[in-house]
Amino acid sequence: MQALLAVVLLVGIGAGAAAYSGVFYVTGSQFYEACRQRQAKEKIDGAFKEAEADNRSQAVLWGSCTPIMTESMGNTGFAIGSSSPQATEDAKALASACTDAFTEMPVFPKFWYTVAVDAIEKNGGPTLIDRVAPAGWLIERAIKAHWPRCIEAARPYVAKARKDVTQR
Repeated sequence: MQALLAVVLLVGIGAGAAAYSGVFYVTGSQFYEACRQRQAKEKIDGAFKEAEADNRSQAVLWGSCTPIMTESMGNTGFAIGSSSPQATEDAKALASACTDAFTEMPVFPKFWYTVAVDAIEKNGGPTLIDRVAPAGWLIERAIKAHWPRCIEAARPYVAKARKDVTQR
């Protein structure tokens, strides 16, 4: 019995250490630190010059900044509105409760991750749990804190968009 307990304990410690180092997925802390570094380097290099990572692992993390952010936002039911004069009525309705693509989002989608980084920073940054939790949890918490009414406001528009896609 003690041998079984020792094995379970060792496996648990190993799994915890692996999760902490991001072996299974990108953790919230890894996402925030890597994407914040990318954002800082892009500010120094200028938006039209591609920021270069210092090593391969940093390049992989930098390349995942926007995909992780957009996937996390989509999984939580978050939507993007727009107050642009050319925007649809649905987008204009969402602009008051959600992030406004016309005024708050970077023009180029590859920089959209900066919205999540800024929201995380305004929410106090990563917590201790974010060292082992997936990046999506940190992003979800930050966007819900920054735009608390968005998910509820977006629900009918997201359902409508999904219905339109399935009918095609």
